[in-house]
Amino acid sequence: MPDSPGPTTRDVITVAATFTVEPLLPLLRDALEHTGAPHLVEAAPYGQLAEQLLSPSSHFARDTGGLNVGLIRTADWAGGTADGADEAATPAGQADAFVAAAKEFAARHGTPTVFVVCPGPPGPQPADAADPADPAASRLLTGLARVPGLAVIDAEEWFAAHDGLDVHDTESADIAHIPYTEEAFAALAIGLTRVAHSLLARPRKVIAVDCDDTLWGGACGDREPADLEITPRFLGVQRFLRRKHDEGFVLALCSRNDPDSVERVFAERADDLAIARRHFVAARINWEPKSRNLVSLAEELRLGVDSFVLVDDNPYVCAEVAESLPGVTVLHVDPGSDPQAVLGGCWELDRFFSTAEDRTRNDGYRADALRREAAAGLADTSRLNERLGTVVVARRADPAELPRITQLLSRTNQFTSATVPSGDVSALLARGGTDAWTATLRDRFGDYGTIATAVTTRTDDGGVRVESFAMSCRALERGVTEALFAEIAEDGDVDALRVRFRRTGRNGPALDFLRTHGRTGSTDAADADDVFTEEVYVVPAAAFTPSPSEGGTP
Repeated sequence: MPDSPGPTTRDVITVAATFTVEPLLPLLRDALEHTGAPHLVEAAPYGQLAEQLLSPSSHFARDTGGLNVGLIRTADWAGGTADGADEAATPAGQADAFVAAAKEFAARHGTPTVFVVCPGPPGPQPADAADPADPAASRLLTGLARVPGLAVIDAEEWFAAHDGLDVHDTESADIAHIPYTEEAFAALAIGLTRVAHSLLARPRKVIAVDCDDTLWGGACGDREPADLEITPRFLGVQRFLRRKHDEGFVLALCSRNDPDSVERVFAERADDLAIARRHFVAARINWEPKSRNLVSLAEELRLGVDSFVLVDDNPYVCAEVAESLPGVTVLHVDPGSDPQAVLGGCWELDRFFSTAEDRTRNDGYRADALRREAAAGLADTSRLNERLGTVVVARRADPAELPRITQLLSRTNQFTSATVPSGDVSALLARGGTDAWTATLRDRFGDYGTIATAVTTRTDDGGVRVESFAMSCRALERGVTEALFAEIAEDGDVDALRVRFRRTGRNGPALDFLRTHGRTGSTDAADADDVFTEEVYVVPAAAFTPSPSEGGTP
């Protein structure tokens, strides 16, 4: 069982489906309870999945602090299939309309929403193997992919993880429109619990990978690259890592090896590998203990070491890292194991909701290496930004940015005010009188995208209070938060901002920022160790030196 995500939970999981969903609900509640993340699980009215996207008063629209779940069986969409039938009335046409409605819903609401495309009733497969058995399902899986705030999953993948699973219940389908067995509903419940867990658990961001007997078979220091084994076992690991790279995980090599030998394998076996050297943004290939190398990688990437997952075949190495760095998730892929089961069964590697920033994160870290070279010897922020050609744009957020804002506020650990529990982000943004702000950063080496955010409210005395803020640590010492706060103060026509802050033991960089630019205004409470539960800092607008920027409040 994965680590419990802790006491912070999302309030409600709302389930809507094209079929009777009641058998799923108690199984989902039990699975969530078992993982230490109990939720209130409720069902939308029967057969009203599309209405959940279209109505402003639907359960989906009202669930601002939870997770929306839509289960789709395209066979339930009635429509013409005969020659001359209206295309919009066919399942494929309804799939296109559903995709359009889902995209509009995601643009208006910040609540994470997952759609699970479920299989239709068992029947004969199409004669043409190239023709998909369910073209409407294919359109859903394609059309809903990579939409901010949405996730789409093929239920067949969840069912396939359970050998010998009996999926269909044709008798219950005919009597009560309950198309699946209890075992199949249990598999759906486990999958949906993983989705909820991925939103609540401490995020893992880096996968550090061993080389010999993990990426390929044999020791590259003892064999020629041509003699190494690249069998389906190792290709499966490589393809899994490539998928995680594309989802936004940072990949790093961490191998007790000779660097030149490793580089030769990537160069000479490039045509045989399913992953390339360029997919790994950092490397520690030496004979140091891997725990020490992981700490070094964390420092280079400006991430906490508890953001790491280590994949290694050596039991001694795995034990050494687990003992020295208990915050690291260690995956042991020994020769007798099924690496696909080990990797696929790791809940810490789940990422169902990806943003544009996630998908370009690895490119950003590669550009960071070039930035460090260009900035060598410069400690002054203004001179650094001048040399790098920095442009910061701070402005009010657009509704389409809500998924990225939610991601930054709920999953940033170090440069964050930590004043909004992860399950309350959407609810906060939905409150009246609340404004969301974002800052983007680009320079001559690339575009960071949306790198910082803040949520503000007006106080009764006309002031502006920053309810929460967060910034990726990749933008430290670039003047981004200074530009964001300056824009907020100017827009509000105030001389100072009141900024809420809660110490977590991990958000020291944000605390240092507030201490540098402001002073403590008040404290709400303190615990027995005199660690404040929450503080309010008064930050004068004059404290911010404008960074290279353009634009502003639209």
